[in-house]
Order: sequence, then structure tokens, then C-alpha cells
Amino acid sequence: MGLRNITFSLPADLIRQAKVYAAEHDTTVNALIRELLQEKVDAEARARAAVERFLAIAEAGPYSSIDPGSIRREDLHERW
Repeated sequence: MGLRNITFSLPADLIRQAKVYAAEHDTTVNALIRELLQEKVDAEARARAAVERFLAIAEAGPYSSIDPGSIRREDLHERW
């Protein structure tokens, strides 16, 4: 996957705090932002997948061959 540059306009105080946080955690502001964005995108994808699985189960009706015990609680109640 190729990398591309992007420019953000953020408050100076936030940038300063982010630099301090990054230094304390032996990383970079760039890596922090990349990680936070990836977490958000992944969380939304997991939520969509859980909804699709839930709807597929609901569509099958009460006489579904799907074992209710096979449904993980985490899939229905995504924790953020």
C-alpha cells in the first residue's frame, strides 16, 4: 500500500500535547493519527458486519437452522 501525504489544521495546543504524548510513548504524531484513524475505520467495518449477520439471522425467521449459541455476544454488542 502506498503512502500519501495529507495536511491537517489543528489547534497549536493540541499539536503540542500530541507531540508530548507521542514522545512519552516512543512514537510519532503521524503514527498516532494513523492508528486512531485505522481504529475508527475498523470499528465501523466490524459494526456493519455484525448488523449484516444479525439481519441474516432475522431474515431466516424463528425456524432458522442457525444455532443461537453460535452467536457471540461481542458480535451483537460491539464495545467501543
